[in-house]
This record gives sequence, structure tokens and C-alpha cells, in this order.
Amino acid sequence: METKQKASVVRKVRRRCGFTEEWIVNPVGRSGGLALWWSDVVTVNILFSSSNIIHTSVMSEALSTPSYITFIYGPTDEAERLLCWEEVRRISNNIRTSWLCLGDFNDILFQHEKCGGRPRAWRKILNFKCFVADCELEDLGYNGPIFTWCNNRDYPETIHERIDRALGNLQLREQLPCLQVFNVVPAGSDHHFLFIQCQYEKRQQSRTFRFESAWVSHGNFLDVIKGCWRNSSDQDHSVLETFVSNLKRCRKRLIAWSKKEFPNSGKTIEPLKTHLDELTQVVRTPDIARGIANIKGDLERLLECEEQYWWQRSRINWLGAGDKNSRFFHISTIKRRQ
Repeated sequence: METKQKASVVRKVRRRCGFTEEWIVNPVGRSGGLALWWSDVVTVNILFSSSNIIHTSVMSEALSTPSYITFIYGPTDEAERLLCWEEVRRISNNIRTSWLCLGDFNDILFQHEKCGGRPRAWRKILNFKCFVADCELEDLGYNGPIFTWCNNRDYPETIHERIDRALGNLQLREQLPCLQVFNVVPAGSDHHFLFIQCQYEKRQQSRTFRFESAWVSHGNFLDVIKGCWRNSSDQDHSVLETFVSNLKRCRKRLIAWSKKEFPNSGKTIEPLKTHLDELTQVVRTPDIARGIANIKGDLERLLECEEQYWWQRSRINWLGAGDKNSRFFHISTIKRRQ
């Protein structure tokens, strides 16, 4: 956060808030200044620090955290802001694991993220978009109000902008799929503050029945469907009531059949891979060769099912079934659900 205060003042506030560790960047005159506080439940190493950036590595045995977190205070001057983006680009070149980048960027990604005043110059938006893309980051979305800053002037001079945000890379999505960002309404500040919950748990909801496209490829699929509708007429009920009853019976039968014929592919694939690795390390006898062939066949079938599973949930229709990238479908599903 921008402190605009000397280290001695910031340190007193930190103690009152109950944090045990700190990193402070003193302001220049009456502007700027950064403070990072944390408790002893996490280990934070400061890898780089300047008047606009605090780049850290984070470890914790008790909490799920990103490997790297970069805290940003974007300069208000455009030229200085571009220099800041260049520094973050250099940081991104050394990151191979999960990375969270958040703060006050003093920039927006879209025109609708500003309300009031003149439209943001397109060159500024494009420069910010290029910065995000070059660092292989993406916006993590938000819960709460869209705008995070207000100039606190009366209408018609009021301006609202979404300049505070959290960005993350693909590895962060995979490591922390339940991560959620909350824009919290402030008290005594013109900025909302960002609250990041790495293991957000939604209230459990009853699962909706979903027809799985992978079922169609199974040899017994049509027999299961026919068995649900054969000899199901009931003279004591109307045609519509019989139809609805058959649908319910078909749903229950398919759920039970799917659990037997299509077990959790993710839990089944890993043991098969381990077994395959073990077989490839021994002498290749005819029995071993047959075992390897059987495992490869099972793996191919399970991977195909997993790909169809995530493809169906990703709702991305412009990729054909031949594009073998279940990881991409998985990440897109996580993003949509957030």
C-alpha cells in the first residue's frame, strides 16, 4: 500500500495491526512510500524492491500460497509507468511457477473500466494489455464493485476507475483453482482494497445432471437407454406422466452406470502411468510387452474421456475434438466458474 509516511509512523500502525514482519520503502517528500506486512505463519523473501515494486517469494507450511507475489504501485506519470512495466517484464523472465501480481496499476484494460471524465487514451490501454500479455498474466476477476477508485468529486465531475486488480499466470490457476479476489469497500480511502482468498470454498450445491459426451462412445450405451424405455408404459398414467417418469428413470440409470463404467479418470490415470514407468524399466519379455500395450490402450481411452469431460465443461466450441489439450480446457473451466 502507498503510505505517504515515514517508516517510524508505518511501524507503529503495523504493531497495532498485529503483524510481526515488515518491509518499508520510504516516501519521496509527501508522495509514494510502500509498506508490506506479514505474520510469522509465512516466510517472505524480498527479491526486488523499488519505489513502485516489491517482488517476493513466499513459502508457508500452514497456508496455500503462490510461489511468487509482486506488489505494484503504478506511477501516475505515463512514461514512468512504462518503465515500471519494463521492470516487471524482466522479473517475469525468471518465473517458472505460480505468480500473483497485484496492486494499484493506475491503468485499465478496457474502456468500460472507467466511468466519467474523458475516455482513456487507447495507446495507454494497449500498452497495459501488451504488458499483461508479455508477462503471460491474466486478470483474475473480482467479486464486489467493479470500480476500485473514485476521485470523490460531486457529479458531473465524478470519475470511477478499476485501477486496482490482481493478475496471475497459468501455474497460479492450476495450483490455486479456488482463488478469489474481492474488492472491499474502503473506510477513509479513495481506493477499494483487494482481499485475496487462496482457498475460497463456495457453499456446496446439489449437482445438476449433465449428459456426458463420452457416454456415446461406449458399446453398452444404447442398451442402457433402451432398457430404461422398454416396457415402461403405464395405463394408469397419462402419456406425459409416463414420459417424465421414464426420463427420471433414465437419469438414475445413467448415473449408476457412469460411476461403474467411467470412474474418476484423474485418479485412475496416475497409477497406470506409474505402473507403465515400472514396466519400461525391466527386461521386455513377451508378457511385459503385452502388459505395456494393455496399459497404453487403457491410458489412451482414459485420456480421451478426460479431454471430452473438460472440453464439454469449458464451453469453448471453436476448438475441435482433435485438439489434444485437456489442460487448456481445465484452466478455461476454472476461469469461467470463478
